[in-house]
Amino acid sequence: MKLEQLIINNIEFDVENFEEKTITHSTTGEQLKKIGFAFSVIGKKEYNLYDLFFESPNFELTIVDTNEKLKMKNISHSTFYQAAEISDDTKVVFRIKLQQEPAKEKELTKDQKLMVNSVNEVVLSRVRFKALEEILEEKGLIKGDELFDKIEKVAKRDFDTLKKELLYGREETNT
Repeated sequence: MKLEQLIINNIEFDVENFEEKTITHSTTGEQLKKIGFAFSVIGKKEYNLYDLFFESPNFELTIVDTNEKLKMKNISHSTFYQAAEISDDTKVVFRIKLQQEPAKEKELTKDQKLMVNSVNEVVLSRVRFKALEEILEEKGLIKGDELFDKIEKVAKRDFDTLKKELLYGREETNT
């Protein structure tokens, strides 16, 4: 395919050596585009500008000929120039490889969803506890290790019962 222009994040590129492949995403099974191309710039200022631009991990790419818009991730970028160092008149060739991002994410298994929900619940519980602790300290209702001493006492007394309620439900633990 002879392609002469791409737009990446609203910047136009005159491309050389355009290559396009179709790959199958390993987890979603989607057919995705993998593209490679080159473009040239002149001078250290342009080199620095585009070298920094292609440090980004993600891009929105438009293939001008077809007006196709794709979300791409950066696979690699490299440069080639023939001078010992880049001056204001050095020609630098960039070689870029991008791969299309899958449109759909891999569906989590029931166990993975349970784990995510459990972690979220634990974090939320810790946030609530921390907020309550701070309010009690700010109001002067508790001091120092008073709260943690009480937690230790209640844990010794109620830990097993509360654990059984979480695992088996309140009704089964009371029978």
